[in-house]
Amino acid sequence: MRKKRWLIKPNDEILENKLIHELGVNSIVAKLMANRGFNVEKGRQFLQGTVQDLLDPFTLKGVIEGVDFIESIIEKGESIVIYGDYDVDGMTATAVLYRFLKRFYDNVSFYIPERQSEGYGLNLEALEHIIDMGASLVITVDCGISSYDIVEAVKDRISIIITDHHTAPELIPDAKAVINHKQPGCTYGDMHLSGVGVAFKLCQALWLRRTGEWYLEDLDIVALGTVADVVPLVGENRILVKAGLAKMNDTPNMGIDALMAGAGLKDKVVTAGHIGFILAPRLNAAGRVTHAARAVELLITDDVDLAVTIADELQATNVERQEIERSIHETARLDVINQGHMADYVIVVGGEKWHSGVIGIVASRLVEEFYKPTLVLSIHDGIGKGSCRSIASFNMYDALKAAEDLLIQFGGHAAAAGFSIEEKNIDALRQRLHEYCKNTVTPEEYTPVVTIDAVLPIDDIDVTVIDTVSTLEPYGMSNSTPVFAITEGTVDNIFLMGYLKNHCKVILKTDNGSLDAIAWNRPELYKEIFTGDKVKVAFSLQKNEWQGQVLPQLMLQDIELLEDKKIHLTTDGLRQMYVLIRQIIKGGEIGQYELEQDILRKCPPNQDKASALMAVQVFKELGILLDDTNDNGLAMYRWNQVEGKLDLVTSITFLTYSTQEV
Repeated sequence: MRKKRWLIKPNDEILENKLIHELGVNSIVAKLMANRGFNVEKGRQFLQGTVQDLLDPFTLKGVIEGVDFIESIIEKGESIVIYGDYDVDGMTATAVLYRFLKRFYDNVSFYIPERQSEGYGLNLEALEHIIDMGASLVITVDCGISSYDIVEAVKDRISIIITDHHTAPELIPDAKAVINHKQPGCTYGDMHLSGVGVAFKLCQALWLRRTGEWYLEDLDIVALGTVADVVPLVGENRILVKAGLAKMNDTPNMGIDALMAGAGLKDKVVTAGHIGFILAPRLNAAGRVTHAARAVELLITDDVDLAVTIADELQATNVERQEIERSIHETARLDVINQGHMADYVIVVGGEKWHSGVIGIVASRLVEEFYKPTLVLSIHDGIGKGSCRSIASFNMYDALKAAEDLLIQFGGHAAAAGFSIEEKNIDALRQRLHEYCKNTVTPEEYTPVVTIDAVLPIDDIDVTVIDTVSTLEPYGMSNSTPVFAITEGTVDNIFLMGYLKNHCKVILKTDNGSLDAIAWNRPELYKEIFTGDKVKVAFSLQKNEWQGQVLPQLMLQDIELLEDKKIHLTTDGLRQMYVLIRQIIKGGEIGQYELEQDILRKCPPNQDKASALMAVQVFKELGILLDDTNDNGLAMYRWNQVEGKLDLVTSITFLTYSTQEV
């Protein structure tokens, strides 16, 4: 079981008491707000902000020039093309601006580049095509701020207005207008807008100019893109997302409604978590596997049948994306294991024609499992294109900088980056980064951290606590989902769940009964934690509604035994387990979870459960048990009769645990 470092945030009683008395919040909410750096004034704005508190869009640098030029194009009846990006922020920004302009102007269309062939942002070939089609104005959304040379190449033949939210480079494109709160000289009062947020502010400015009224339509689409882009959910972003979620749960956009129905969210209260983990991935799948334009079509359509059709397509595309991702991940993790010590400090894996649309997701999954800086490459025609994900306190950009002589190009930031490299240099890159990480990352930094907001007594956890804490929703960056801890609990039961038995449910005893705790993608816990064990747990809270009951449910961030188990394998004990397992399988095949359950029920009284289950690993190494998968995708064990005498010294697991003290 991987150990994690627990960082329990200290109390700031003076600030917490001020928040309680000035804002009238509960003591738990006050502690959470203090943990997030809110003083009384910021806390009041955070809790009480509404759409009436949105900032004047004309204070964004470039908005006045942009509005003036767009109005001149509309007066002349000339063609406008919205040029978006292929991620959810770009899709939603395109949809919001398109739907807005279509309210009063017909000569508008949109263009989304194809991820594989065109890549991110403005590209010259696409602009040449748009020029050939007779467009007069291109308005970029969620891209363009870094496209100085491209704008220079076409600015005499087509007008460009840039709306973006990414960090501005030294050279700002010479466009008709550049609207980006992060550009030099912009004094806008909020520096955290997403791409769709900036596009929405442009819509607000145009509407104010035309009608004198505030534009507050399509906030559900704005919320979708804002949450998906993982920008801080404070200030204007919090206001937009709160209002957008309210609309999503009341009268959602037709396409979003179809997407929610297909995802099983139709009768649920949709939260920012549902956007991030359920809705956004379905839209993102289009940009990763097929084409993002289809997702934009979903968000702009007024045809209910078309909305349902596209939502179904995106669901199928997301399943395809998951299958591609799963296949690459399985291959990549085996490569990590086979690399041995070369993967001790950093992970560098790659494959021929791995789908470049999912390698970033695969890198994130490998970081979750191994907690090491990770680079995943897709290799085509001798060139590897890589996606990188980091661990806390490690700067991925600096690491690539240290190996830039091996790279064709690279870019990014501390947490995530991308690069390209000749295939012949990949081994050298792995070696270079191995040495770099060995010399710069401490052993402690290879241990993941769980930041805990507060310790809760196990018997105090109920639905009321969840309702109280929900004051801080929606959660996101800079307002993360609260994480609590129970420092001592007793396991009442533990079992696997899900069709593939890849999730674990732990039931904890309380004075009033029990608490359910869910550990997603942690099936190994079933072999490490047993009924009666004393544990500490870190978790977030959510409601579980089942058969008319509403109960609290813990979503586990970490679970650890309070006392380490001592696994001890003996020749006699393994002989007993050999007889037991052979009787259970009867020379055939059995589901892995089914076998493990039988072992736990029937293991000899002189063996502890952890050691009994470890016997399975020994028998796998000896070739007696073979991993298999049935036609339905379930993990199976198949009995393999081995001729001759078995030699236990050929089992690494036996050698490891036979010398451990009882």
